[in-house]
Amino acid sequence: MPIDKNNPDYNGAVQKTIWNYATNLLPLEITLPMIPEEMREPCTDMYNFTVALLNDMYKNTEEYGFGKKYVLFHQWFFYWLYKKFKFYDGAFVIDKKGYKKFAKRFNPKTVETMYARHGFELVDFGDQISLSNSRYPGMMKAIFEVFAAAYMNYGASCGCYLTECEFRALVNYKRTYADMFFVLTEEDKAMAKRISDYAAGIGVKPAKCDFFHRIAFRKKNKVVFMFNVAQQKNLKIDIGFAKIGGEAFMRLEKEIEKYDDATGLRQFIIKYSCKRCNNCSPKCHHKFNPIEVFGKKMVICGNNLYIRIREPKEQDLKYIIKLIELRAMLVDSEISESFFAGNVNNDDK
Repeated sequence: MPIDKNNPDYNGAVQKTIWNYATNLLPLEITLPMIPEEMREPCTDMYNFTVALLNDMYKNTEEYGFGKKYVLFHQWFFYWLYKKFKFYDGAFVIDKKGYKKFAKRFNPKTVETMYARHGFELVDFGDQISLSNSRYPGMMKAIFEVFAAAYMNYGASCGCYLTECEFRALVNYKRTYADMFFVLTEEDKAMAKRISDYAAGIGVKPAKCDFFHRIAFRKKNKVVFMFNVAQQKNLKIDIGFAKIGGEAFMRLEKEIEKYDDATGLRQFIIKYSCKRCNNCSPKCHHKFNPIEVFGKKMVICGNNLYIRIREPKEQDLKYIIKLIELRAMLVDSEISESFFAGNVNNDDK
């Protein structure tokens, strides 16, 4: 990809976001061999359009005039096309009122600049608008077919199948640990391998991805921990222990006391415990009720002890491994509870 984070112009939050999207694109040599032959040309058009658009946005950020709205624009543009337009003969058609509402939400300049530079053709039929693309004529078919397949097979995780050109959705491909691993930085790949190798030694193994870049490691069909990919291709680790004060939590407290560096482990848990959740309802009573965890009062999301470590470093490894060991012990003891707040059925998927 021409987009390079070492470029001297790589200095803004928007450019970093664009670089992240661009480097997450799946190469065509991975996706095309698996999909039906009749879809290879449309998907190639879709891929080439995405590469051209991201490069243009990266180099000419100010000309697009979107600022931080870029993230929303790129994530939702294709979703909007699929959900709001009707697809006929290589073009999408929508009522003019709905189109104006979309353009206003994402900044008309952003939409118009993209259309003008990348082959879009907009035809006004009075009360309706038709949208097609002469430079990448098959991309509209790819948008419709890939998103329809992804939406049916992957539910809430479907958006990334278009934004990252994961055309294997067309054959109901189940993403794996290897797919998530592919995206990580080299440093985080090494860290992920060390952790997963240890986990395998105690019978904890990766399952299929339940979200696009998220893989659950399970034992006895219970989630022990999760790997995910954070912004800028970094590793994110989630480990959950359920309700504070519950049976699993009390057992955890006792087991930590047996650890040589119990104080260090408790401090690590406090440091990386998920605090107030930005997605919670304004009426959530947990937001304003601190709870004591290992001697420190904190607002914990759902009062569930849930540890999230982004970009783990060498000094974190011993604590991460100990937490995985403790969570696996709870699973073996059959006192494990729901993995994290808001996902009560997670252990049973």
